Amino acid sequence: MLYMRIRDNSGIIGFMVKRLPHLDAARIGDDKALAIAAYGESVSAYRYIVLTEKSTTVSLREAFQEMVRQENAQREAVQALLTQLFPAACFFLTAEDKSLVCVGPRLVDARDDARFDEAMRLIVASEKRSISFYSRYATVAVSGQVKTLFEQLYREGLQRVKILRELFSTAGKPIAEACPIQ
Repeated sequence: MLYMRIRDNSGIIGFMVKRLPHLDAARIGDDKALAIAAYGESVSAYRYIVLTEKSTTVSLREAFQEMVRQENAQREAVQALLTQLFPAACFFLTAEDKSLVCVGPRLVDARDDARFDEAMRLIVASEKRSISFYSRYATVAVSGQVKTLFEQLYREGLQRVKILRELFSTAGKPIAEACPIQ
């Protein structure tokens, strides 16, 4: 489950529970799972670009630039495997498909401190959502190559969440996570 904060003009007024998207592996298949992963990696890279541009410190800017590089490399690996295994694959991803790897809107708003903090929370939530998708799908992947790639993406995602937590903690802005992963 995902806990979402509900706000009004005076601040946080409560929490709302939202179930994580159901993963029906039989419906997805390796080709669509790769397309979903490519979408998620693309959105992540874009979001890190936004945070890079809006970062006020050199250390944050450099960390986000490295994450852009990592996300782009992951997207390229996913696209390469998709092209290799399923050269004719073409998908229209639904909002439900996209929600398997992303939380919130594609474009994050980071123009001031409060919005920057909220963008960081969205990014951590999306990283965790992607990690969940990769770990769940790796167990049912038909192709050994897809399984291996998703297991790698899972491990790299866990490392990125750890780094994000450290970055934000160092900046004096620890992230309050409704569902932390260790």
